[in-house]
Amino acid sequence: MARKTNKTDHVLGLLAGKSEDAGNADNTEKAAVNEETSGATAGANVQVVARQDEDEAIADTVKHLLEEELDAEEISAPEAGMIFDDAEEEEALKAAEEEALRIIEEEERQAAEEETKKAEEARKAAEENEKKTDEEKLAAEEEKKAEEEKKAAEEEQQKKDEEEALKAAEEEAQKTAEEEPKEYVFLNVMETLVREKTDMYMKQFSTCTCSRCKADITALALTSLPAKYVVVSRNAATPLMNFYSQRYSGAITVEITKACTKVKEHPHHGRD
Repeated sequence: MARKTNKTDHVLGLLAGKSEDAGNADNTEKAAVNEETSGATAGANVQVVARQDEDEAIADTVKHLLEEELDAEEISAPEAGMIFDDAEEEEALKAAEEEALRIIEEEERQAAEEETKKAEEARKAAEENEKKTDEEKLAAEEEKKAEEEKKAAEEEQQKKDEEEALKAAEEEAQKTAEEEPKEYVFLNVMETLVREKTDMYMKQFSTCTCSRCKADITALALTSLPAKYVVVSRNAATPLMNFYSQRYSGAITVEITKACTKVKEHPHHGRD
């Protein structure tokens, strides 16, 4: 900041004096209005010229003094700033290095924490996936076990139903021929049922009814059906076949239908 000097005080004094003279001149000028017009006009012209010269002189003086003070400040300020204490400079440098080191360590710590956080999230995700996989595997095993149990139960029930049907057929046969000796025969259940239904489906699908096409359809249907043989007394054969006809009706119908379609598309009766 610019300091007040004797020259500055002098300039300020001149400016203050000028202000007072200006005020007095205004009063004089107001009083001179009542004087004669010609004399007042001449005096005003002389005062204007003198006042202008005085203002210019004061302005030049102020400008000169301000320039000197500004030059002095520009010279002294850098010189004051160039004065350093070695201990203070070393301490400031040390503090700056410590601050930089602290910032670096903080950034490294934050980066390490972020990496640890990511690794923990990845580990948890892997555990969740593994747990999910184990749960899915366990669910699949339970489902497979349930299907096996269901299949075993169905087979057991089927076996029980067949035994009951066979027993009922034997009892029925025994009632009709109590005195006749029992004669046992074996039955190919699937073949018997397929032969009974082949003619009906051949006509329904407009398939050739020659012996070759009929044999091909029967063979194709039996190939896709499970073999089923039973030993039963001759008198019990008919009731037992009625039981099996109801049980295997759906599967037999599907296989005969497929066989009729294939033979109709590719008959062998004209290749001999």
